[in-house]
Amino acid sequence: MATTRVYVFCYLPGSLEAVPAGLFDHDERPGVGSFAYGRQYLERPNALPADCVALPLGVEAAPVTTNGGLYGVFRDATPDYWGRLVIAAGLRSPPESLTEMDYLMHTHATRVGNLDFRASLDAPEPSLAPPEFQDIEALLETAEGLEQGRSVDERVRVLLERGSSLGGARPKCTLARDGELWLAKFPSHQDWISVPRLEFATMQLATRCGLKTPEARLESVGGRDVYLVRRFDREAVPGGWARRGYLSALSLAEWDERDRDRWSYRTVADRIRRHAVHPGRDLRELFRRIAFNILVRNTDDHPRNHGFLLEPGGVSLSPLFDVEPARVRSGVGTDYFLAMSVGEEGRVASLANLCSAAPTFNLSRAEAEDLTRQMQECVASTWRDALEQAGFDKCDMAILAPSFGAQVL
Repeated sequence: MATTRVYVFCYLPGSLEAVPAGLFDHDERPGVGSFAYGRQYLERPNALPADCVALPLGVEAAPVTTNGGLYGVFRDATPDYWGRLVIAAGLRSPPESLTEMDYLMHTHATRVGNLDFRASLDAPEPSLAPPEFQDIEALLETAEGLEQGRSVDERVRVLLERGSSLGGARPKCTLARDGELWLAKFPSHQDWISVPRLEFATMQLATRCGLKTPEARLESVGGRDVYLVRRFDREAVPGGWARRGYLSALSLAEWDERDRDRWSYRTVADRIRRHAVHPGRDLRELFRRIAFNILVRNTDDHPRNHGFLLEPGGVSLSPLFDVEPARVRSGVGTDYFLAMSVGEEGRVASLANLCSAAPTFNLSRAEAEDLTRQMQECVASTWRDALEQAGFDKCDMAILAPSFGAQVL
């Protein structure tokens, strides 16, 4: 049984250079990983846990078998479908032929969070040279070519790879603009409408409704819409961008990708109570986000689409991201379901089902009903204006109306 040894590095707050944090040993078969912090790292006064749930400081970590033998925070640092497609194209290999460890070890300075994974202690810092905004038209063309299986300019593909280590299936790339790092989300040839424009409009609506959202912009590049969202796990500092630790809800709950039948907002809420720096605030915010998802028919609310930033002493709920209304045909089907169980009726996407889970979020039934009423009134009164300001015309509005117009009780 072959064991791969990996040196795990951590970028501490405000630092542009990582320090060794510990050793990760991984057995590909049967897929088991184990981790131990280094003594010198534990002696650092500003040491942070790589993962405050599965890998707390000063506690011997249990071996892990989820995610092919990767601790959740390690899996979060690897790309999902799109990033894997870009990496595999550079290696001239089918994405499915590469292992989780192949993706983990593929050097990326733009990977999510504050960890890095190296083959030796003296391995160099990964070069942070993300594409600039002025490269975006070439990046768009290359992303479109990769998505459709065409050959592409390798020089531009390398640029795309430098910024494509984030999760999700849609074409995207991290790029630098105005001294900040932004995630650019591109259109796809499979889109039924301008999805970048729709995601931008929905995020603007969420902001109007008082949810915690990142800075977002919509740009037109060669007649195509590009949605820009500022990366909340990076902070501009002199000489570069400092990193912040990140943990998905999937990892916070210590679930595997295959644990879909176990995915539950109740479990996420329980972990927030145990690990959040401000649990009451985060539980209330999560409740309001679920209400928003129900009202705009965002059924892609799986646990990778909820995130947490690592803080001294615990975690805090990250800004909202990846909210996109599902396509709805007027008069066809009225019931729909969330990706995670929420209340007495399981995954049924209704405000009544959400309110049945009020104690899960430290709310009384009256408080829950008041919050959902406020969210319902905000969405109902402002969704048209948000879409119009984003540039949707009357024809688009008619198509989108069933997605935003159904106020589910």
